[in-house]
Amino acid sequence: MPQASLAFVLHAHLPFVRHPAHEDFLEERWLAEAITETYIPLLEMLGALERDRVPTRLTLSLSPPLLAMLADHLLRGRYLRHLDRLVELAEKEERRTRADERFHRVAEMYLARFCRARTIFLEDWGQDLIAAFRSYQERGLLEIITCAATHGFLPLLAVTPGAVRAQVEVAVAEHRRFFARSPEGFWLPECAYEPGLDAELARVGVRYFFVDTHGIAHATPRPVYGVYAPIACDSGVAAFGRDPDSSKQVWSAEEGYPGDFWYRDFYRDIGFDLDYDYVRPYLPPTGQRILTGLKYHRITGKTDVKAPYEPERARERLEAHAAHFVAGRVHQAAWLARAMDRPPIIVCPYDAELFGHWWFGGPWWLRAARRHPGRRPRPPPDRAARHAGRLHLGLEGLQRGLARGRERLALPPPPRHRGPPPRALPELPERRRAHAPRAHPGAARALPRAGE
Repeated sequence: MPQASLAFVLHAHLPFVRHPAHEDFLEERWLAEAITETYIPLLEMLGALERDRVPTRLTLSLSPPLLAMLADHLLRGRYLRHLDRLVELAEKEERRTRADERFHRVAEMYLARFCRARTIFLEDWGQDLIAAFRSYQERGLLEIITCAATHGFLPLLAVTPGAVRAQVEVAVAEHRRFFARSPEGFWLPECAYEPGLDAELARVGVRYFFVDTHGIAHATPRPVYGVYAPIACDSGVAAFGRDPDSSKQVWSAEEGYPGDFWYRDFYRDIGFDLDYDYVRPYLPPTGQRILTGLKYHRITGKTDVKAPYEPERARERLEAHAAHFVAGRVHQAAWLARAMDRPPIIVCPYDAELFGHWWFGGPWWLRAARRHPGRRPRPPPDRAARHAGRLHLGLEGLQRGLARGRERLALPPPPRHRGPPPRALPELPERRRAHAPRAHPGAARALPRAGE
């Protein structure tokens, strides 16, 4: 098995929403849902991997609007109130479902989950999740990077160069304010590149950024190794491209893991399923039904008749999908290494909110992929042996790529067309295609699939 690097890169962003004049504002729930379903589970995952001494290095982009909301004391207080109401609702559900074991065990799961989230938020981290992420960065488990100041689409803003410069400079300044260090990496909003952006990043000390697949595949001159090695812009900043194979396996609405029939259905929620008077205290002041976060059914299939969600069976599928993903990357790396004079780097960038919010089991899948024996090096006698014959996961691959990416290439604007999608690895039994999140809006034109 050849030496290679697999880099998971998660992008966490929400639009800034803060309405102090309203006691309960619907859009503020976006932040509350993301904290409960994504950010706290990711922190739990990092803690578990650290306790078990699993080698971990994850790249996480935290956008300036999200950091501002996480630091806001008004929004922190409102989140705690939201969490208290979730605990109250889960307690009612635990009592209501006692007569039906199929749903009762799920209700118990939610009650334990919300109580644990409250403990982590209030007692473990004192309502300061930024400090939690900063702590994991200081201990070497995370590399936190930034994004544009308001998540503006930079190619569109390029007609006003001052606006682009402000997006970059403010983002870096905010990162320094929260983390007391400059960001080395930059997540381009929508992974969209415009000629000249790399020079703006170089001005503020950024060393690398991420771009969609076609931004690398259609560079001029054409890169020899496609997205599997970084390219150095004339400014000296390195560009890393999205791997289309791993992206499709996790993001695709047709074939991605989140569409498996055994996973929890996102849309079947007690906010719509139960009697209105029962759920009314947990709805917005305007009274419309919304998703509460308590969901008892699995995807089941393309049918309105949904079977009960079974956490244990879903956990088995998560383990199987993690093993499938790692095996696919090992096979991919082996094929790539035969045609390259340097170790391939497989970059897997995803929206963070996919893990836990849209895909309920996503954080567990990510944790299982990190633990999988197919990617763990055996205890080595020296540094060279540490990398021999194993797939190495983490930001170290990006750092090695910065040193090795010596093709000095200029990136052209992304093309306006898309090519055919890549073929997926062979499907696992019972892989299904219903209710998976839609693919990223910048879904890539595919490079030829490894192994073809």
